[in-house]
Amino acid sequence: MSLSGSKPATGAWYREPWVWLVVALPSAAVAGGLVTLALAIHGSDDVVRDDFRKEGLAIYADPARDAAAVEVGARSTLTFDAGAGELRARLSLERGAAPKQLLVVLSHATRAEYDRLVTLSGHGGSYSGQLAPLQAGHWYLEVTPENRQWRLRGSFEAGQSTVELAAVAR
Repeated sequence: MSLSGSKPATGAWYREPWVWLVVALPSAAVAGGLVTLALAIHGSDDVVRDDFRKEGLAIYADPARDAAAVEVGARSTLTFDAGAGELRARLSLERGAAPKQLLVVLSHATRAEYDRLVTLSGHGGSYSGQLAPLQAGHWYLEVTPENRQWRLRGSFEAGQSTVELAAVAR
């Protein structure tokens, strides 16, 4: 028995669901790879500060500047005046002379692009500098003299008007 009268059905290739499945899966993988590449290029890692060291996969903080702050007996009170756009600091040292300038590093807990470095000028333990309003969130704070011999560290929430810092051996 012969089926010479029957012909296979021929239609347009784009009407076949299997063709779309074969094309869609690799296309989705290529699109996902391009998105991953774009995220990797534009979302680079933040630079690790100089008082940290990396050994293998672990990162260690260098406690030398914290210990130096304990040795000089450093204490500071910072006051944020959002209305005037000013940051004021009162510094007391048990030993040593007060520096001419203080560096204040404000680091946002989750967004590195919000981080700030403010230079405070003054004398006699009173310092001031300009500071634009801070974005909402949790902030880390570091106060250090311009020679970076010691540092005071702490944290605060945006909107807080006063922060007390004292040297703590770590």
